[in-house]
Amino acid sequence: MKTLVIIAHPKYDNSMTQGFLKSCQKDIDSVDWLVLNREYPSYNFDVIKEQERLSKYERIVFQFPLYWYSAPAILKQYEDDVLTRSFTYKTEDGVLNGKELGIVTTLGEPIYHYHDGHNEAFTIDELMKPYHALAHKAGMKFLPIFSISQFNYLTEYEKVSLLVKYRNYLTNSHLNSFKSKQLWYIEQLQLIRQNLKDSKKNSMDMLIDQLQNNYDKLDELNWELSMIKKEEDE
Repeated sequence: MKTLVIIAHPKYDNSMTQGFLKSCQKDIDSVDWLVLNREYPSYNFDVIKEQERLSKYERIVFQFPLYWYSAPAILKQYEDDVLTRSFTYKTEDGVLNGKELGIVTTLGEPIYHYHDGHNEAFTIDELMKPYHALAHKAGMKFLPIFSISQFNYLTEYEKVSLLVKYRNYLTNSHLNSFKSKQLWYIEQLQLIRQNLKDSKKNSMDMLIDQLQNNYDKLDELNWELSMIKKEEDE
């Protein structure tokens, strides 16, 4: 699976959050990174080039800071210019049909403010409805929204956790599956193992084996539950 991350950020070069996210995925060959404000500072999009670019990826991620409950203006202009009717609409054989659309948004306020009865009154899911509607019109699968709240206040441990979760969001082909997440962790550890010194590989092997055993037990449990359900249905 190939993923395209499309960033809309007027102050991209000065953003600590975007710099961190960029470093999180720079070693992943299956992920490409497009910064709209760098590529098209005057908002004059090469429509054919961008449509050809989109057609090459299975997962497309819009990444942006939340500006007045939406994305920065350049992303809206990108949508208006690049996502033409014939290219996008599922009913007109648009090329986005069957692909996935994800949203990564960064917040300056605590995430708990985005709820009914709190400061912002609406949830992030509610505010992102237009992108859900876009995915529906295009025949795309809309992924769970990935929100990052107050990055500058995160501890080092929280940043490491964010790194893992972000890489998972970009590369795991089945985000909603617990089994898939376990397999993803095992694959990532195996990749890390390749670059370890021999003295540390044994410890990593033990960790991988433990995760693999847990996965095998979970798979066996799921099989047993499916057999019980089958017997009940009969």
